[in-house]
Amino acid sequence: MRPVQESEFIRLITGGNHALRPVFLGADEIRQLTRDLEVLREALHSLPRRLFGGDIAAFARANGMEKSQIRAIERSSTAAAGAPTTMGRADLYLDRSGFRVMEFNLGSTVGFEGGEACRGLLADPEFSRFVAEEELSYIDTVAEQIRTVRQETGLAPDARPVVALTEWPGNYEETERYFNVLVQVWAERGMEAHPCHVAQLERHSGRLWLGERPVDVVYRQFMIEDLLDDDTDALLEPLLGALEAGEVRMFTSIESELYGSKAALAMLSDRGNRHLFSDEERDVIDRLLPWTSSVTSGNVILEDGTETPLLDHAVARQQELILKPVLLHGGQGIVPGWDSEITPEKWRRLLQDALDGPYVVQRRVHPEPELFPGPDGRLHPWIVNWGVLLMASGYGGLLTRCAPADGDITVLNLDRGVLLGSGFHADPGKQRAQWHRSAVPAMRPGG
Repeated sequence: MRPVQESEFIRLITGGNHALRPVFLGADEIRQLTRDLEVLREALHSLPRRLFGGDIAAFARANGMEKSQIRAIERSSTAAAGAPTTMGRADLYLDRSGFRVMEFNLGSTVGFEGGEACRGLLADPEFSRFVAEEELSYIDTVAEQIRTVRQETGLAPDARPVVALTEWPGNYEETERYFNVLVQVWAERGMEAHPCHVAQLERHSGRLWLGERPVDVVYRQFMIEDLLDDDTDALLEPLLGALEAGEVRMFTSIESELYGSKAALAMLSDRGNRHLFSDEERDVIDRLLPWTSSVTSGNVILEDGTETPLLDHAVARQQELILKPVLLHGGQGIVPGWDSEITPEKWRRLLQDALDGPYVVQRRVHPEPELFPGPDGRLHPWIVNWGVLLMASGYGGLLTRCAPADGDITVLNLDRGVLLGSGFHADPGKQRAQWHRSAVPAMRPGG
């Protein structure tokens, strides 16, 4: 196996644990998947209007938000002009029926550095020849990110704004090194940014300031779940006040995370809401989204139209359900019912504790494995979580999480030892199956 040439940026993200090969999508697959995800995204964006009469605070409460979070969401939403962001990352598994969406993260806090990894892969001559022969391409995701920021904040393509890459104070020490490298990558593509946390922003003289720099755009890296500190309102006041006065723009509004929440997916999946959606939307929801429900003490409607108490159904179908907290990210708090350590008694207890709280249950997906080369030179089945990125221009690339199919990893998250990967796509007429079955040149992390 030959090394992947990793930049400092990729080393920070992967920790040197890079998948042994990229994944591949055909042009027709990308076209269909992008269209489906755009339809799903717009359906998510429509939920406050369709279910809550346009009341964003009611939508936030249905997502389990606390008062401090709702205040910030309302103020951010009022100050933001135009539609919610196009930026997102859908996390999917591929089963026998096609791609299935497990989560759909929306907003500026999603991770999407797959393009940098592709660039590193192409430093290998043999793999570069393979890509050329197969007429494969990849998306420069960072360039698409910057293009999306410019478009959605109303900046001209040649504008040189001052961007404050802004984290929450309690998280800044952990992310500062990553931020310092990220702004270098942005600078290579014409975007000037300065890392900071919210408490370093000040408002005076009709502007928002970071030290002596007047800020044009705040790139929000802090999350809704951060807005529970006792001093949240005071910390956010300079930023939200400047937003409301039109003195600065923010990418993205705080409410954008609500549309990508697990609770929002449950609202789409709820068969009691089907009449609110178009035929096209219902078709996409049925094909892409596994049955997902809030953990309610009441009844739910299953895929076949049967109405049943949620608790009874979830207890009986433990092996085919996964329990997820609405308000956390990165796999925190997720409990697969099929985990060997989760006894029926423990599963029932977990469900009872979650009743009418910020939790959902989701139907299990059985992924079809991809073949990856191993150290022994043979092909082995691996499970892939396909992170498909959307930007203002449409498809924005791939970021994958991979693990051996015969391992004991039940949820593909970075803190569980999975490998991060990237992906290429093909021109029309090329089929992904040929790369799935062939011995694609194998890689290993390197210098």
